[in-house]
Amino acid sequence: MRYETFILRLEDRSGPLLEVSNIISSHNANITRLSYNKVVDQHIAFVEVYADENDILLLSKQLDENNYLLKHSSEEVDVLVTLQLIDIPGVVTNILKVFEKYEVNISYVNTQENGTSYQYCKIGLYAANSRLIQAVLDEISTFCEITSINYDIHDRVIDNTVFYHNFAQEMKRVLSLNHEETNIFLDNSNKILQILEEKDENYFKTFNYIRKFANFTVSFKNENFNPRISNKTITDNSSIYLIEPQCGGNVYIIKSGSDLLFVDSGFACYKDEMMKVLNRLFPDFNQLNKQLILTHSDMDHAGITDIFDNIYVSENSFIHFKREHEGKKNFREENYLHEPYIKLDRIISKYNPPELNKLRIIGNKKSDNDFEKIGNFNFNDFSFEVYESNGGHVKGEIILVERNKKVIFTGDIFVNIKGFTPEQYDFNLLAPYLMGSVNTDSKKASICRNIVLNKSKDYLLCPGHGKWVYNRKDN
Repeated sequence: MRYETFILRLEDRSGPLLEVSNIISSHNANITRLSYNKVVDQHIAFVEVYADENDILLLSKQLDENNYLLKHSSEEVDVLVTLQLIDIPGVVTNILKVFEKYEVNISYVNTQENGTSYQYCKIGLYAANSRLIQAVLDEISTFCEITSINYDIHDRVIDNTVFYHNFAQEMKRVLSLNHEETNIFLDNSNKILQILEEKDENYFKTFNYIRKFANFTVSFKNENFNPRISNKTITDNSSIYLIEPQCGGNVYIIKSGSDLLFVDSGFACYKDEMMKVLNRLFPDFNQLNKQLILTHSDMDHAGITDIFDNIYVSENSFIHFKREHEGKKNFREENYLHEPYIKLDRIISKYNPPELNKLRIIGNKKSDNDFEKIGNFNFNDFSFEVYESNGGHVKGEIILVERNKKVIFTGDIFVNIKGFTPEQYDFNLLAPYLMGSVNTDSKKASICRNIVLNKSKDYLLCPGHGKWVYNRKDN
């Protein structure tokens, strides 16, 4: 038995949802989620079912045979045309007959008389391919003047009849998605919409935030990847480097002699860009000994892992990654508010979980205390005490405390919002909106944050996001 989500295209008539329901029940499948909102898109519905594997295969086949399954053909095209209509009876009827002849759908119409002998009519058209559109325009042009044609309407929501199609095509283009990834992206975007509709958020704002999330991440690729980089000398033989990408979590690197210890690793989608930065900071990077310790399992901290042979984690983070390898819900996805965002994040950031055979477990938390020491971690002349929190941000998160050198790596238990760059500030507004909260339990997260701040006076605080800062007693 398993869950499966189908994205359906509905004809503009009465009864299609009933027909779909009958098909589903005929294959012994239960509907566990249904989403249809005419205000967003009158032709698209999302149906999640729970059924036996074979029944799902047969159900999918019948839905496809009945032309209910949404298909994202790369040939499908939307176009906005402006026609100059002579103000006489029958002109509009003749145009509509051409549309019907070539099976081209109307997605938008805006026209009215203006006191002259003609009127301008803007019409949005949607067709299976550009050849049909061209045939329509060729025939219409024989009796009506076409004053403009605009094929580039990705950033304009014409109306509510092809919204999901346009959104899917845009995300497919921006993120270079395949068909399966596009459907997963569309489905989880819809899940976020369903959740936020309960809070009276409108669909435009919801999808605008998702669009920003995707575009933000892609826009800082290649030559636009320009992280803020800082470094501090700790001893005669060691330094700490801080790399802050415009999107994603901080990456810390402790250099001691010819050894490097990374604390977190950033988004996977920036691996090529990060490698250029690392080779610039450390010209002999490939020859240096490298290991990684993860403060927690979120994708913006645990994305670049394949360059390390030893990755140190808490036992709960190990379980998190193991679940991902097994195709099970990770700790984040157990929260229904977080699950759709996490699935979008996985696609956008090109995330793959770290290889299990590279993971080294530091220790495991046995109590319900807000913090519990689970072990020690030594790196050359650095001696860290490792504490696991109550999981307020995410289960398995740890902090690293170096008492002699007065340095603490907090992960996302502490985030230095005041130390954000403008780009970081804008990007970090997105997740709290789309997830409801970035914390699994905000009350528990607040308790841990206060403990860290109260217990670390005169320490160098190395947060999960934002510039590092000394926690002075007079702060």
